[in-house]
Amino acid sequence: MSAQLRFPAEAVLQHAGLVEKASDEVAQIRAAVGEISVSSDAYGQLCQFLPALLTPLFGSAVSVLNDATEALGETALNLRTAASRTTATDTASAQNLHQAAGPSFDPPL
Repeated sequence: MSAQLRFPAEAVLQHAGLVEKASDEVAQIRAAVGEISVSSDAYGQLCQFLPALLTPLFGSAVSVLNDATEALGETALNLRTAASRTTATDTASAQNLHQAAGPSFDPPL
């Protein structure tokens, strides 16, 4: 007797939704980082060197957040595509099997 293998399409779609939500949240964080700017006067006399150090850091952070947003969005899309294609393939295979076996066969899908 062989074990039955099932692809958890619903679970994959739920996970894709969570990944998309994470992408949206990272995009919101990225937007907030882009809005943050502190006047060089805010650092006082002793810390005037900080804006020169922090500006490239904030630029790098925005770049990393852009990449993360894009990667998460692409991952969510790929998860949905995999679930959709797997479900469609399973359905088509079940129909082919049903047709080949005749009307009395009902595969467990």
